Amino acid sequence: MADAATLPSADRDLLARFLHGRDVACPGCGYNLRDLPGDRCPECGQEIVLHLQLAEPRQAALLTGLIGLSAGAGLNGLLIIYYLIISLFMRFGSPDNRFLWTIGIGLAVHGIALAGWLRYWRRIRRLRGGSRWLLALACCVMPLVDIVIFSLSIR
Repeated sequence: MADAATLPSADRDLLARFLHGRDVACPGCGYNLRDLPGDRCPECGQEIVLHLQLAEPRQAALLTGLIGLSAGAGLNGLLIIYYLIISLFMRFGSPDNRFLWTIGIGLAVHGIALAGWLRYWRRIRRLRGGSRWLLALACCVMPLVDIVIFSLSIR
């Protein structure tokens, strides 16, 4: 195992070999780092490091679930605004509490699911592909179920 004092020079050597004869833009300022002699960008002075990352970060299912939950929360939020406008400004008869309860519960369910989705983003990302997509599908089905429940409640 390499000594901790030799790692920085080894990292600099790997960086120098990677940039030798290769046009690579500085992530900070866009300066061409071809044949960079050190580990700092000469233009902006930021330290440059060579690191590994996933080629495809597996976020398609995560974003699909996020969009599904956001659509449900947005629909219920807009319906609450509609309810407030109608009840405050139009004053058409007595307010329908069943309408308000339906969209309020829908907004709460979607809001809690959205908060959980964001809270456990990294854990969901580490799941197997089928499990991630199954969760994303459930997130997309939730607004559809919400629409059906809403439609049945306003009859």
